[in-house]
Amino acid sequence: MSTRRTVTIHTVDHGPVTIPEPSWCAGRHRDGGARVDITHVGPEQPLTLPTRDGPAVHLVASLESRPFVHDTFLRGPFMDIEIDGDHYPTGLAGLERMADTLAAHADALRDRARELAVILAGGEPR
Repeated sequence: MSTRRTVTIHTVDHGPVTIPEPSWCAGRHRDGGARVDITHVGPEQPLTLPTRDGPAVHLVASLESRPFVHDTFLRGPFMDIEIDGDHYPTGLAGLERMADTLAAHADALRDRARELAVILAGGEPR
């Protein structure tokens, strides 16, 4: 018999609200907001690329759901993709498109690396 976790969040408009907490939720819930603001958020997964100046974060993905919002898509779960401080709620098909685009970009970067290798090997002037 499994026990389902619950969490109680204190809201300004509905008092204490006790709800089931998904297994993927990181358990950080803010008290004092409205019930509609209750959000379950999973661990962040940053896409970090190495640069000459050190690692640079280009996007952050985290699983999320907002059980009391009016938009049924956001009741989740969905993946929140953060790019340059903007958030893009994304479903399965959108994630697949993003992954395909990132893979194509990786292929293009490999092509550019080969191009640079040829130029460097050929002694091109700087």
